[in-house]
This record gives sequence, C-alpha cells and structure tokens, in this order.
Amino acid sequence: MPAHLIRFGDKWELTQAIEKVGCDINSLPYFENRREMLQLYVTDVPAPAASIIKQEMLSRGGDAAVHAQVITCGVKKSDVILFGTAKQLGHLAEKLARMPWWGLGRLADEIRGLIAPSLPETRRLPCGTELPFGERMLLMGIINLTDDSFFAGSRSGAETTETVKRALRMAEEGADILDLGAESTRPGAGRVPEEQEISRMEAAVRAIRNELPHMPLSIDTTRSSVARAALAAGADIINDVSGLQFDEDIAHAAAEYGAMLVVMHMRGTPGDMQSMCGYDNLIAEVCSFLREKTKRAEELGVPKKNIIIDPGVGFAKDYNQNLLLMRHCESFKALGYPLLVGASRKGVVGAATQTKKAEERLCGTLALTSVCCWQRADIIRVHDVKENKEVIMMTEAVRGAKYV
Repeated sequence: MPAHLIRFGDKWELTQAIEKVGCDINSLPYFENRREMLQLYVTDVPAPAASIIKQEMLSRGGDAAVHAQVITCGVKKSDVILFGTAKQLGHLAEKLARMPWWGLGRLADEIRGLIAPSLPETRRLPCGTELPFGERMLLMGIINLTDDSFFAGSRSGAETTETVKRALRMAEEGADILDLGAESTRPGAGRVPEEQEISRMEAAVRAIRNELPHMPLSIDTTRSSVARAALAAGADIINDVSGLQFDEDIAHAAAEYGAMLVVMHMRGTPGDMQSMCGYDNLIAEVCSFLREKTKRAEELGVPKKNIIIDPGVGFAKDYNQNLLLMRHCESFKALGYPLLVGASRKGVVGAATQTKKAEERLCGTLALTSVCCWQRADIIRVHDVKENKEVIMMTEAVRGAKYV
C-alpha cells in the first residue's frame, strides 16, 4: 500500500482525483473545504482497511476519500486520499502502527515519513565544498562535451579550452554546480563509444578542476567506467539518468569515492523512451520508482545523505505529464531526498510557449525555474546561469517577504 504526498492545486484537479478513486462526486464540496490541509494519496488499500482508515480520520476531524462501494464491500481494493493536518495524520499513523493487519504498520511508517518536516542540511563533497540543501535553490549549469546535444548553445565539444571558458563564465554568473555530459540523452539519441565518453569526460574534469578547485562537478553518465574515471579526475556527483537501470555498479563507484548520486526516473532508453508514456497514476508511479531505486542505491553502499532524486522531466513523459511533475514538486520532496529538476529549454517548454527551436525557449524556462523554486526544489539544472540566477533571487525574495 504505497503512499505519496499530494496537494491539489484547485477544485478541478481535486475533482479529477475524486472521480479516479470512484468516490461519490456529490461528496466533493466536503473535500474541497479540506483541500488546504495536507493530502496523502494511498494506492491499493484493501477495502476493509480503507473503511477503517476513513473512520479513523473522521474521528480525528479529518477525512478520507474512498471508493463509493467500500462500505458495501463491492470492491476488493480502493485508492484512498487522506485529508488532515500533520497532527491528525500523525495520530492516524500512531493508531495504524498498532494494527497488525493488511500491512497497516508499513503504511504508518510511510505516513510519518511523508509528513516529517524537511530541515536544511549541508553535504560535504570530495572537492571540499559544502552544498546547503534546504536554504535556497542551487543552480546546476549544463556543459555538453558533445556535438549533438539538443541545444547548440550548451555544446563545448571535445575542446577543453572552450569547456574551461564556459565553466569559468558559469561560475562567475553564480552556478553552484557544473554538470558535464559526454553523451546526449535527448529523445532518439544513440550511444557513443565508451572510450570516447571516458576520454572527453576525464579531460574536461581535470581541466576544470585545475581552474576551479572547489567548484562542485557533476557527471551526467550511465556508465560506471565513466563514473570511476571522472571521480578519479576530481568529480563530486554522478548524475545517472537511468536511475541505476543501465549499470548498477555506478552506485558502487559513488560509494567508493564518497560522491553524491542523482537517481532519476525514466523508462526505456533515450532511443525509445517517448513510446513509454503510459501511466495509471503518474505521481504514484514515479514516487514508487524513486523509492525502489534509492533503497537499492543504499543497499549498494551509497549513504542516504548522498542521494539526490530527479523525477525525469522529458524522459518517458508526454507534455501534460511533464507539467504535472513540475506542478507537484512537493510530492517528490516528501520522499526525504534533495530534489533536482531539469527542464531547461526542453520540448515541454516549446509546446507550452509555441516555440519550435530550443534557442527560443529561455523565457518559458525561466517561468519553470520560478515555479520549481516556489515549491522549494533543491537544484535546478539549466543552460543559462545568469538569467536563472536572477529568477531564483526574485522568487525567493517574494517567498521570504515578512508581514509588517
């Protein structure tokens, strides 16, 4: 019975969720009155357990939306949407923890984890720099060491002089992290030879590290061989877009070097992922994947404090699905890991702003940066550091305004 945190942004979105559960739509006004409370969406709950959960929430002043036929046992299982304050949900978890049926004890643990407050923490990287997660949004600047990435403005190719030049400019403009990629992961992209990826990545890391000894360096790769070469050259973070699906040994590499590991959600490969966009419940399934893969990373030796998650905007998601990911950053934040979002100049921006070329998508990208910043995403991965830095500063200034 996995659960995930969800905030329904408006009545329309809540209506859709109520209908999906199978709840009597006439009950919508009651749930709408509670929409500003915390909402947890629990999937695949046995009908008797769903009935108990609803009664327990009602007794605490909260509520729960369940399938209309739960009370008559007309369905075997039901999704459940919990509505309550953190205190009410905490009391529910205490009660469920004492019930030895239907896995309610595990659900109690999930509820506790989802409602736990997120506190600022720092992570010390191999380069000696500390990253402050939870204090402000961090900027990750993109440098592509390829000639075929989807945005030409991010390409430096194999020429280390140009790579270092870009790195120095991004550092001056306010980048907190630099993300280097030597293999394109755009939709439809094929693989590059392993030796070529290693050679380009290793040379770029060494060159940048010589000029910027304390700049956090992230390596965008799915190969453990590339990860090890880059880490030995001075990298700090491994950004694995496959979420350990292509090469689990990449987690061993991160553990050996004390590096951070980004675990991203995707399906398939860059060559076929856009044919794999079918989901019954997008947020629930992405959360479930990230739970599974972060747990696996920990089993392979990566400490929880060194794991970052990414819901994978543009990877096996269609236009509306990509928008939903960014609308519900809080669902992923509640999993208990720093959240990275990468949507800079991607197709979702082009579709929303009706811009065909990646070069025309800066304004749309800046809007998404503000949206994710407002929802307290921890890292935003971008091509344009200066402009995104100003957007973050402005958004955080508004969010931090004090009542007088």
